Amino acid sequence: MEINLTLTATSMKKIIFIISSLLSINSAFADGDYHYSVDLTNASNDKLTIKLSPPDMTENETVFMFPAMVPGTYEVYDFGRFVSNFKAEGKDGKIITIEKLTVNSYKLSPASAIKEISYEVEDTWDTEIKEKKVFEPGGSDIEDGKVFGINTHCFFGYFKNKIETNFILEFTKPKGFYASTSLTNLKSGETKDVISVYNYHDLVDAPILYCQPDTTTISIGEAHVLISVYSPNKIVSSNFVARNLKELLFAQAEYLGGELPISKYAFLFYFADKPTLTGSAGALEHSYSSFYSLPEADTSDLAQEIRDVSAHEFFHIVTPLSIHSHEIGEFDFNNPLMSKHLWLYEGLTEYAAHHMQVKTGLIEFDDFFDVMIQKMQNARNSYNDTVPFTVMSKYALDKYKSQYPNVYEKGAVIGMCLDITLRYYSDGKYGTQELMKDLSKQYGKTKSFNDDDLFSDIEKLSYKEVRYFLDTYVAGSKPLPFKDIFAMVGLNYTEKRVVEKITLGGIAVGYNPKTSHLVVVNTDKLDDFGKKLKFKEGDEILTFNNRKLALDNMKDVLGGFMENAKTNDKLMIEVLRKDKKGNETIKKLKAKVKPVKVTETDLLELNDKATEQQLNARKEWLGIN
Repeated sequence: MEINLTLTATSMKKIIFIISSLLSINSAFADGDYHYSVDLTNASNDKLTIKLSPPDMTENETVFMFPAMVPGTYEVYDFGRFVSNFKAEGKDGKIITIEKLTVNSYKLSPASAIKEISYEVEDTWDTEIKEKKVFEPGGSDIEDGKVFGINTHCFFGYFKNKIETNFILEFTKPKGFYASTSLTNLKSGETKDVISVYNYHDLVDAPILYCQPDTTTISIGEAHVLISVYSPNKIVSSNFVARNLKELLFAQAEYLGGELPISKYAFLFYFADKPTLTGSAGALEHSYSSFYSLPEADTSDLAQEIRDVSAHEFFHIVTPLSIHSHEIGEFDFNNPLMSKHLWLYEGLTEYAAHHMQVKTGLIEFDDFFDVMIQKMQNARNSYNDTVPFTVMSKYALDKYKSQYPNVYEKGAVIGMCLDITLRYYSDGKYGTQELMKDLSKQYGKTKSFNDDDLFSDIEKLSYKEVRYFLDTYVAGSKPLPFKDIFAMVGLNYTEKRVVEKITLGGIAVGYNPKTSHLVVVNTDKLDDFGKKLKFKEGDEILTFNNRKLALDNMKDVLGGFMENAKTNDKLMIEVLRKDKKGNETIKKLKAKVKPVKVTETDLLELNDKATEQQLNARKEWLGIN
C-alpha cells in the first residue's frame, strides 16, 4: 500500500542476473518461434526496420499478414498501410516469390526456404497517409532518440494459421532507455532487451513505451501497478499521476470486492506538447495495461481527466478480460466480427468508472448525476435511439459506424438502469458489481460466452424482470423508461418542464489560455436577457458586476449571481471586444435582471414518499438514504 518512487527497483534486479547472459540468448530460440529484431537506434524518417527469422515451415506456400483491426479500437485501420519495402531472403540463396494480396497480406513461396523477412514500418502519429487516421493510443510513435510508442500490432505481423506460437522480440535500444510494459518475460540489458510472449493475441495485448524512464510503482494489496510517463517538457511526472491514481485504484479495489483481480498492471502515458494528428486525446485498453495520449497541460487541469479516463480503461480488466464473447476471445485480426454486447464491454465499463467514484466518495453525488444526465441528453440528441443497441453493436463497423460513440453515452446509461433494476428487485443486495463478479467466475479470461446466451445467463443469476429489461430496452427498440427506473430508487423523474429563471443570457462560454479570460464562444441561443445585454461572439469577459472574472472563480461569481439575483437587479459586465479590423475596446454591457422562460430537461428530485424497498435500493446503489 505504498508508492515506490524508485524507478528501476525491479528492473535492476533483472539486469544484474541477465546482463551476463545476453550473449547466449540467441541460442535459446526454438525453431518453432517467431524471432523479431528491431534496432531502435537506427530510426530514420519516422520509420523502423523490422527483421523476422520465421518459425520453421514445411509448406510450399504461406501468407504473411498484418492486422486490419485489433480489439478495443472498433475501427478497421488496415495497419499494413504503414508497411513498405517488404522483402524475403531465402536459405542458401534461394529466391522467395512475393505476391502482395491485399494491403495487409503477402503470399510467399517456397515457405520452407524463407530465411528472413524484413520491412519498414512508418509511425501513424506523424504520417503523410491522411485517410483513416489512427487514434493515437492505438497507433505508433517513432521519435528518434526521444521516445518510441510501440503498439505491437503496428510493427509485427504473423503467418496465417500460425498465430498460436511463441513470439520473441529482440530490441536494440539507446543507452538509458527503459521498456515499460505489462509483459513480465522481459530480459533487460544496457543496450538490448529480449521479450517473449506465448502467441499473437498476447503480443497485441501488450504495448511497450520506450524512453528515458520516469516510472512509479503502486502496490494495492497483492497487485503491483506500474505508471510510466513520457512528458517532453517534464510538465507531468509519474509521481504526479501516481498520486492522482493511488486513491482511485484503492477505490476500484473496494468497488471490486476488496482487491484487484490482477497481479500486475501498467499505465503507459504519453503527454503530447502539440496537437495530435487526429485531434483527439484518450486511451486504449488492454488486459493488463492501457496506453494514453493526453495533452501535456497544466497539472491542475489534468488531474480529473486522468482519473476519469484511467478509471474507464482500468475497469476493462473485468470486461472484456474476464467476460467476453467468442468474437472477442477468438478475435480475427483480418476479418473481425463484432459482438452484440458493446453495452457490456464499453457502456457498463464507462458507467462503473463514474459510479465507483461516487460510491466510494471520490466525487459528489451532484457531479455523478450531472455526468449521467449529460449522457442521457447526448444519447437522445446526437444518436438514433430507435436502433436496438445489440443491432447497433453488431454492425458498428459498417452500417451503424456513425452510431458507435453512443456506447459511451447510452451504453453507460443502460449500465445505470440495469444496476438500479438489479438493486430494486434484490432489496439492494445485488447490483452490477455483483453481477460482473459472478459472470467473471462463470466465464473468465480463457472461456468465452455465446452472444445469444448472455441474456439467459444474466437471468439465471438475477430476475425475470432483468431479462425483460434487457430484451425490451437493449435488444428492443423502446426508449429507456427513465421515470420507472428512477422510481425504483425513490427519485421522481421529469423529462421536460418550462420554468421562469434567471440566466446568464443563453451564452456559451469558453476559455482563452493566452489572456486567461472567459470568452463568449456562441450566441446562437441568446434569450431575451442576453439580447438586452447585447453579447457578441468573441467577447472576453473582464468583470462581472465589478468582480474580476477568471477560471478559478467562475463557479463562485456566476453561480452566486444566478442563485442570489432578483428581478430588476442591475447587472453590468465589462468585456473586451475586437472590431472587424482587430482593434480592441472595452465595452460595458448593462441590463436589469429579468427572468426568462427556460425549458429544463431530465430533472431528478427525491420522493418523500419512497417505500422501504426503494430506499434500500437507493442506499445500496449510491450509499445514501
